[in-house]
Amino acid sequence: MGIPRTRRDRRQLALLPLLCVTLAAIADAQLIKVPTPSTARRPITLSVSAGFLQTEGRVDGQTGTVWSLGEAAQHRLMVDVGLRSGALGLTASTARVPIARQGALAPSGSDGTIHLRQLLATFRTLEQMGPHQIVELGAGLSQWANSEGTDPLTADERAARNAFTLVVGYGFGFSLGTKASLTLVQDYATLWGPKEGLSAGESRSQRQYVTRLGLRYRLSGAR
Repeated sequence: MGIPRTRRDRRQLALLPLLCVTLAAIADAQLIKVPTPSTARRPITLSVSAGFLQTEGRVDGQTGTVWSLGEAAQHRLMVDVGLRSGALGLTASTARVPIARQGALAPSGSDGTIHLRQLLATFRTLEQMGPHQIVELGAGLSQWANSEGTDPLTADERAARNAFTLVVGYGFGFSLGTKASLTLVQDYATLWGPKEGLSAGESRSQRQYVTRLGLRYRLSGAR
């Protein structure tokens, strides 16, 4: 094809860049905008809470004693990552629980404390603006360890006791602005300890109840 020679052809050729720019602008306006990583980050939240722990006693088959356990304050820390239907996280808690060992093999006048630690994988429902319900599920490990007090204990008696743990929590949240919320939750937990040394009819499970008040803060992402 030869180079256009007429005045009309030269005018049409001069309009081509303007036509290309116009078409590009229209196409760009109709494209679906894909969120960039900075605008599509999943929310990461940090929760701290303090609770009132009530726990049933447990039969310790390894020492042939019954643990009478008292009430205690529990401190809890949770970090989670938001999903479309809720949030997955990791929770750690600690409590110093009063303990009195009972039974024929128990020390006379037993009195002391024992450390209860829990590490759980958790799922909770979505956080919302305004008042909202909270449902939490957790599964993981509980450990009784670091006894203190006047009881003369052997190394075996001082050894840690582990228990598989399931937790169900229900409560309410109240948003404080766009990043924080106040939470009030009642936890119901069941712990299953080792069978070692237990006789027929003795249960390896125990129940726990925690009422906790906490603060949840969104570190990044959108609610």
